[in-house]
Amino acid sequence: MVLFFLACEPDDPAPAPMDPTVEGPYGVGRKTAALDDDRGGTLTVDVWYPADVSGEPDPYAPTVFTGLARIGAPRVEGEFPLVVFSHGNGGIRFQSFFLTEWLASHGFVVVAPDHPHNTAFDYDDSVLDEVMARRPGDVSRAADYAIESYGTEEQYLVMGHSFGGWTTLAVAGGTLDFTWMDQWCADGGVGELCGIDHPTETIADQPDPRAYGGVAMAPCGWYSFGESGLANETGVAVMAGEKDTTCPLEGEAKPTVERLGAPTALYTVAGGGHFVFSILCDLGPIQEECGDPTYASTEEAQPGIAAWATAWALRRWTGDEAYDAWL
Repeated sequence: MVLFFLACEPDDPAPAPMDPTVEGPYGVGRKTAALDDDRGGTLTVDVWYPADVSGEPDPYAPTVFTGLARIGAPRVEGEFPLVVFSHGNGGIRFQSFFLTEWLASHGFVVVAPDHPHNTAFDYDDSVLDEVMARRPGDVSRAADYAIESYGTEEQYLVMGHSFGGWTTLAVAGGTLDFTWMDQWCADGGVGELCGIDHPTETIADQPDPRAYGGVAMAPCGWYSFGESGLANETGVAVMAGEKDTTCPLEGEAKPTVERLGAPTALYTVAGGGHFVFSILCDLGPIQEECGDPTYASTEEAQPGIAAWATAWALRRWTGDEAYDAWL
């Protein structure tokens, strides 16, 4: 695991840890960019960054949702750490802006790509194997852009939800073993990835040696890394919904944590479903859990999710054990 420490003069006191449960000291700016992708096509990304902010926050078009971010707000000078966020299957790059904005307010630059043919607006389930093969490269390309355009540190944390949770594991050090997975599925193993085609060739840009940890939220597919392919992955934590029926706590999150290298951790959202890590349920009752009072609501759960993920990111970046108090 690679840890980064804040530089200070020998006689200076160590900077006090930021409280991840309250909004950070920075305003939040946002920008959308279309990147030329050397693998063909265009990669659309959103970037959140520490900013000097005035005026009202801007909505996330085409939705009416707003958070903290102001489009095009002036950037705060300085070199900041980087997080890359990967959305879920059929999600969108800003699906978890409650988290990406929170990270930016605590001094991170966060970049999130739309994974082509896998968003709410261009979803094509006939090419899921191609999407799977591309996802780690999408993350690496988005990181390249942030490093080049925002002057961030070159190494980064990666976070993601659902299919993005799998992408987090793939980018941050996991070694894929589809042969083992195919046998596990054939022997009666039950998992989301058993029912879809997977790439038959090596997935490019996986893992990315610049990724030194992260957070996988409601990940599916631990078995695609074989029995031991997650063992060398360090500094990756898992978050899961207690009542998730898509990527269940017992069948997916816990086996993932058991196979990850230390340090790792598991955060369980009491009463949480699969989509509590996104804005999906805020769009309406489009999933069974949305609006069901027996599930934790986004209003209840997302502040804790953002605080815990931010504490994990600050702990990994600074090496400051003080953040363990929030973990």
